[in-house]
Amino acid sequence: MGKTNLINKKTKFTILALLLIIGRLYDVSTTYLFTPDLKNETNVLVKFLGAGWTSVIIIQSLLLGLTIYLLYFYFFKFKPELPTNKDLTLKQFASYLYFNDKSSFSKLFYKLPTNKKTLLASTGYIVTMTLLATSFIVGTSTTFLLISDNYTQLYKQGIPIILYTTMIGLAILFTIRFIKLEFKKYQICLTENDRNKEQ
Repeated sequence: MGKTNLINKKTKFTILALLLIIGRLYDVSTTYLFTPDLKNETNVLVKFLGAGWTSVIIIQSLLLGLTIYLLYFYFFKFKPELPTNKDLTLKQFASYLYFNDKSSFSKLFYKLPTNKKTLLASTGYIVTMTLLATSFIVGTSTTFLLISDNYTQLYKQGIPIILYTTMIGLAILFTIRFIKLEFKKYQICLTENDRNKEQ
């Protein structure tokens, strides 16, 4: 069972890492085709910091490498100490997961978690999934800019704001997803412990 689980983890990690790389290449290549001089690029690095292609590629590569490492950490190094308390709510579990107690859920909105392993693992999962989805969404949007004048006119009416809002929404969605996945592990662990006691 443990070996099968490891194989599944390796497969999931490999697929996600490859998709992430493909997604970033798709985004960057469509951007280059649309605006080789980056004059029409809305990326923060370009728009506000004046970064050129060399800087963009170096920074993007470093961020991609860091994201893949954190994804690796999530799959193969992250082993949270699950609470032994029964019947915790999802909020109480999230509080325990990030702050090691069940009454600090509100701190998630304004304080850095005290459980650094959870912070690293959740960042790996959340950033990977958000960046993966965003890469293909933005890449497709840029593709439409290349082939459709109608979409170009629509884009100027506020599509970039929609794209950034979507990115934030996805990050929130995958944060909730991460907590729910760990919550499910907690529930399975409790069930297995109960079965072992009965035997």
